[in-house]
Amino acid sequence: MNKSVHAQILYLANLLVLPGISFVLLALQYRALVWKPRKDAAKSKSSKIRDVLDLNLDDVKDLKKRRVIETSVSQQELDQSHTRVAFLLSMIGGLSVIGGCSTIYLLMEHSTHAWPMIIVYFTIMHTSFVLWGMVNLAQAMSSRLPFFKFF
Repeated sequence: MNKSVHAQILYLANLLVLPGISFVLLALQYRALVWKPRKDAAKSKSSKIRDVLDLNLDDVKDLKKRRVIETSVSQQELDQSHTRVAFLLSMIGGLSVIGGCSTIYLLMEHSTHAWPMIIVYFTIMHTSFVLWGMVNLAQAMSSRLPFFKFF
């Protein structure tokens, strides 16, 4: 199993099975694959890490051309991009779910409608992040770039 699939599995495990342990393992993988090579490249300045998430594939309408561009990406770059997307989606997901639920609770001020709204908000946000993870896992399994690269 390659590291891009491993990162997406850890992302889904963080959401569904083992939230704390999976996040720590994902953070360690992020540190090893994304953080350390960037620090080393910044020190040497001779080797440049190509950021595959900067590839703009939205303008490419032909699927054959898109696949040619995606196959030019090395496995290490693919692993880095999937690990970064999985880690950052975990951070954004955790902050938005906890922050949104806390905001609803504080704004409702002991209202009887607070908890149903919190449950609905949590369910919608959690489900959307799980679906994002499933789509990115399918992309990782087919050795393609991740979706939702808004970072």
